[in-house]
Amino acid sequence: MSALAKSEPIVVIDAEATPALAKLFSRISQVTTLPAAAQRIMELASDQSSNTSDLLKAVEGDPVLAAQVLRRVNSAFYGLRNRVDDLRSAIALLGFREIRNLALTVYLSRMFDSTSKYRGFSREGLWQHSVAVAHAARLISVTCRRESPDEAYLAGLLHDTGLILLDQYMAKYLMQVIDQVSEGAQTCDAEHQVLPFDHTLLGAYVATQWSFPAGVIAAIRYHHQPLEAPSDYRQIASITTIANYLCHRAGVSSLGTQNAFAPSEKVFATLSLDQTQLAEIWEQLQEALQSSAV
Repeated sequence: MSALAKSEPIVVIDAEATPALAKLFSRISQVTTLPAAAQRIMELASDQSSNTSDLLKAVEGDPVLAAQVLRRVNSAFYGLRNRVDDLRSAIALLGFREIRNLALTVYLSRMFDSTSKYRGFSREGLWQHSVAVAHAARLISVTCRRESPDEAYLAGLLHDTGLILLDQYMAKYLMQVIDQVSEGAQTCDAEHQVLPFDHTLLGAYVATQWSFPAGVIAAIRYHHQPLEAPSDYRQIASITTIANYLCHRAGVSSLGTQNAFAPSEKVFATLSLDQTQLAEIWEQLQEALQSSAV
């Protein structure tokens, strides 16, 4: 499901009712743009007529991404017998979705180059949480055989895009949110006390402007309320919700406070995820965190 929503719109902002909000979101999406290489890779990943040569040209335009592609294909995860030093071969082996995920990971990591800390929150901690949720989402997808593991990974990686943008462009308001979260408030509730929106709406709006896959946009928008997602995207939203909760429970939180509620039984039922499978996911996630895989 890489096209934008089939039936129900994922992000709705009433420009007439909230002109200031629409203007703010538009401004943030304009000043925070994807690099040309990442934009091109996103286009190629959704274009069935594109080929390896097209993707090679796009990857070559970003030396850091090219290095990450070679590092990824030669990692223990793929277990290849012979080392791959040819970028074209690496791209062919990894595939379009994996390259797209790497491109967005590289871009997102650049937003964490400078440090930012307040109370229990740190920019580094938010990055670690994003990567941890990405790994957890992939584990859930593989275990319950719902959604593409690559799409689940991307949804997990990008689910807190709104918090990243708040940290980058509205830091003083994020600090007020953190104050309330530190006192026990839920993140979205705290945001609505400080702002006329929460991070899920901001993140989903900007993700729409950047032409992210619709399932990823839905995961960003509904990862705190997955059962409210359009029916086509309820499973990817539920995967992200559970992944987010497990990472909070493991101590890898977004704002430095473990304040994520356990999902309802209906959320687990959406994925037909039972207690045995959940225990397996938890054990694998713990192993990944302990081995510094994230």
